[in-house]
Amino acid sequence: MSEYLIAVDLEGIGGVVGMPNETLTASPDYEIAKENAIKEINAAASALFDNGATRVAVWDNHGGGNNLDFSKMDPRTEKVEWRQYPYRMDFAVDYNFKGIIYLGYHSREGTFNGVLAHTYNSKAIQYAKIDSVPVGELEIDSYIAASHGIPPLFCASDKACVDQFAKSSPNTVFVVTKYGTGRNSAELRDEDEILREIYDGVAESLKKDIKPLCHKLPLTLEVRYTRAETAVEMYAKGEADYGVTSVKYGDDTHTLIFDVNSINRVPKMI
Repeated sequence: MSEYLIAVDLEGIGGVVGMPNETLTASPDYEIAKENAIKEINAAASALFDNGATRVAVWDNHGGGNNLDFSKMDPRTEKVEWRQYPYRMDFAVDYNFKGIIYLGYHSREGTFNGVLAHTYNSKAIQYAKIDSVPVGELEIDSYIAASHGIPPLFCASDKACVDQFAKSSPNTVFVVTKYGTGRNSAELRDEDEILREIYDGVAESLKKDIKPLCHKLPLTLEVRYTRAETAVEMYAKGEADYGVTSVKYGDDTHTLIFDVNSINRVPKMI
């Protein structure tokens, strides 16, 4: 069987910029993001099925999930029920994914002209680094996917996110959904053009020899939290977490450094 995963966040979806000082979910653009995400998912799913996929799973991972109306989705797709698993992407053990398609992901916190840029929690995290290299959700999820042997085939997002992830995974096929001019502003692209490019890009990605974005273990995770109180809380959680072998403060009371021996535990510290 040829199984593929479509991983869906919302900030990078076409037509979406959000509003200052709010998460996307609190913005009027949230409804636009949900509707446009369905269109992008269906374009990607069509390309997968038209090129031999026998199973396509959709992982709604914005916030706590439950964002997407699966009744509007290509009926051949299936919903990933991921909340029953303790760690991020553990559900992959129940599949045999040949690749992952990223839709709606975004650049990491602090990225110039990154539309709705953040790293997992826009109110709590200033940055995350793995072995001293800055990382965002795309890099971390791709490292976790690689632990299951899954390569990052395709990514559609704003230009800043595309440029950022291309440095880590240059062979991934990319489509730009918008050109950020600030965190909450962008030059938007024509929807029909985006959908055609997603279809063509996903089809193209299936013909390429794209490798998983592997990372060696154990690793060092450095996280700078917005508030020192959060660092105190995460210090205690880090000590108790099975995947963390040690935790210490960095250069200030906002920064923690974790030694981690399991990549799928990393988001727990963020």
